[in-house]
Amino acid sequence: MKNQNKPNGCSFKIIQNYSFLLFSLFLDTSLDISINEIKDKYKNAVYMSYKAHNAWVRQVKWIKNLDAIVSCATASKQSLTIGWFVKKSSQVKVTHMNVSNGGINGFDYDPNLKIIATANQNTLVNLFNPYVHEPNGILKGHSAIVLAVRFMSARSQLITFSADRLIRIWNVQLQICIQRIANIFPKGPDVDTSCFYDEMTMRFFIAFRYTLMLMEIKPEITDRVMSHSNSVVCAKYNKNMNQVVSVSQDGTMYMWLLESGQRVKTFTELHDNYEVITMDFDETKTRILTAASDGMIKIWDLNGNCYHKLEANKGQNCDVGQILSLKRRIIAVGWQKAITIFRDNMINSGLVKPDEWKAREEHEEDILCADIMLNPPLFLATGGFDGDIVIWNSVTEHPVRHLSARKRILSAKFEPNMGPRTSKNYKSLGRRFSKAEPVVDTERFIKQNDFGFAITCLRFLNTRAHGKDCTLVSCGGNGWVRFWEVNSGKLGAEFTAHKQVNSVIMDIDEKEHFLATGDVNGLVKIWSIKSYCISSTLKIDTITKEPSLLSSIKSHSDQINSINFCCKHNITYVIIASSDCSVSLNDLNGNLIGMFGQDSHWRLESPTTSLRSTPSKNRIVPDTKPTSNVNFGIPKIDLTLVEQKYNQNDEIIDSNGQISLSSNRFEIEETFKFDANELINDTSIRYNPWSKTLLGKSYQEIRTKKRDRKQPSLIRNGEYEIWNKTGQVPGGLYGSLKMVELDNIETKKKLESKFFKERNAPNLFENKSEKSLAESLRYAFDEKTLFPKYILDYEARMRQEHKKIMNRVSKENDIVKIGMIKRNESSLSMKQNS
Repeated sequence: MKNQNKPNGCSFKIIQNYSFLLFSLFLDTSLDISINEIKDKYKNAVYMSYKAHNAWVRQVKWIKNLDAIVSCATASKQSLTIGWFVKKSSQVKVTHMNVSNGGINGFDYDPNLKIIATANQNTLVNLFNPYVHEPNGILKGHSAIVLAVRFMSARSQLITFSADRLIRIWNVQLQICIQRIANIFPKGPDVDTSCFYDEMTMRFFIAFRYTLMLMEIKPEITDRVMSHSNSVVCAKYNKNMNQVVSVSQDGTMYMWLLESGQRVKTFTELHDNYEVITMDFDETKTRILTAASDGMIKIWDLNGNCYHKLEANKGQNCDVGQILSLKRRIIAVGWQKAITIFRDNMINSGLVKPDEWKAREEHEEDILCADIMLNPPLFLATGGFDGDIVIWNSVTEHPVRHLSARKRILSAKFEPNMGPRTSKNYKSLGRRFSKAEPVVDTERFIKQNDFGFAITCLRFLNTRAHGKDCTLVSCGGNGWVRFWEVNSGKLGAEFTAHKQVNSVIMDIDEKEHFLATGDVNGLVKIWSIKSYCISSTLKIDTITKEPSLLSSIKSHSDQINSINFCCKHNITYVIIASSDCSVSLNDLNGNLIGMFGQDSHWRLESPTTSLRSTPSKNRIVPDTKPTSNVNFGIPKIDLTLVEQKYNQNDEIIDSNGQISLSSNRFEIEETFKFDANELINDTSIRYNPWSKTLLGKSYQEIRTKKRDRKQPSLIRNGEYEIWNKTGQVPGGLYGSLKMVELDNIETKKKLESKFFKERNAPNLFENKSEKSLAESLRYAFDEKTLFPKYILDYEARMRQEHKKIMNRVSKENDIVKIGMIKRNESSLSMKQNS
């Protein structure tokens, strides 16, 4: 409602009456009601006004628990105003809170915690006690203006939304950020945004100009295994160290053994108080590169030592989406339209500034991802937020061509079918989206839905023939995966890997046989792409058929942040990192090997090494159900299918459900019986740290060089055992000692006289000249040689102090004596005079 007396918007009025509000949705008009109209229509209506702000009021809210009206404005003074109602009076008591550098965009009140949270123009979030003018807490983390704040009272958490399309969830009591959500909101010049959180359904709504987004909070799972205490942003396998490196959002890095899942190293606070966004290895796998929200990229060794710091955005905060290590170069993308590059000749100090990319900007939106072709012609591909893919010559740093699924869709809609772009053609397109929607709204609809075309991941297929096969795979918005032939720019195939999701990520194994895709719901799918979209299958039209789906993995309950393939013992595994604070290891069949950080460890040693050796290569191991929960990666065989196929041959399956390998179908001339307990108890397949770890090998080499210790031999003669003789159990400490009778001692003969010395015979051993101790000493010892210098100096000072004290005492005694003598003399003289 507007105030007719003060149209500048610096004050507002309170109406004490039951009324209803009218909202105008999807319309450019608004409903204006004046105070005079209400006074004329409702005779019992009472209203009052007061001066609240000196600028435009951004939000007004009646808070029942405080019995007050709270308002805010974008001004440094009187930013937050609370109007307290005085009982039995028509006056309002006003208190003001000031927020420097721009004021407040919005606020929210939590009745349980009894605090007010404000969305400030200075990128901070203040927590006010309504009865105190200064904030009780300040939440730091946003790098752009905070637009809205909403409390989740049941969880004691706060949701904040900033102008850079970033959501942060805070723990209000601890005043720390527990989750960060980005790259899921549409970009555009929105004048205003509105947020609403429903406590009953735990759903969060964000309304933009043409888009309404719904976010639902999933219930917490208390009995799950957590690898980190915070959301895991990346987990990758280091083949050189045979370890898995995982990094969480709070800057904690863990290193795990792949074969057992044991944690071996821990590094904390990689980027101080800033959040880690991504992680990658260099080409040699000996350095780790991490990037945080402050725009800083750090280079670490495998022992946690930081060698260099790279400023991606010239010292300003930015979200580095991906780090790509090339030959003699490091590329960073994710927050701007240009490519940031660091060259090796510049990385020679602690703090490194970025260099300029030689070519001009080719993207119209921010670059989100990149990848390099390992074979000539060494193309570099970058994917943008608007779906545009630019192919660069990585040597000359100049663009080669553009690949854009978004432009392909628009050209198919407008140009071939409708001819020139006339207003009539645009109107016909508008009817496809909405019957009553005008042409301008159709164009804005496409622009506002750019996030559906965003490219999140790019991967080159380096084993395929360049110029014939599709050598580039892209994925992104709305769950689409596309295969491109880079040389001609043709789109070879596209399919929807995940339906009804905002975006997906992906990874491809080293042999490029499998493709893994993951979505925001925690689902991962494994696809077989070995013969998909190659030169023999390429046609004139784009392939829309999906590749064969091997398995679906649902090991996580939250968004998938990283997928990485690894190979061990010729078996391919998938490492998955999620926002549910866990990292899992799975096989291609969708079986969960284990969660990194669980209590029990697993073993990835191939079980076939412990089986009986046979001359045939086509050994088949039936599927059994071992008593242990450990997954050994044994290929499964469905016995029911074997029975249906070979039910007429009794040699294949016997009555006990065992497979007989004596048949000619398997070319093996023996019957093998599989026992899970025997497999578990077999020591040959157990994890041996002495031969599988660097530390074990080094200790083993040291032990082999030591001399052999002589161990006491076993007593094999049982005659000493007393219970063998008596049959009674011995008692006491020496009960089991060997007891024998002693021999008789003969009387000794007296020694002859020649062995005794005569009384007067000289003593040959007597020292005639005995020297004193002083004469026998070769050197004279004094205090200087026996004691340190500081002791001698201390003793000298003590002597000097002692002399001074004694001299002073002696002088005082002399003075006393002289005084006594004078008194005696005076007394004698007085007696004589008397």
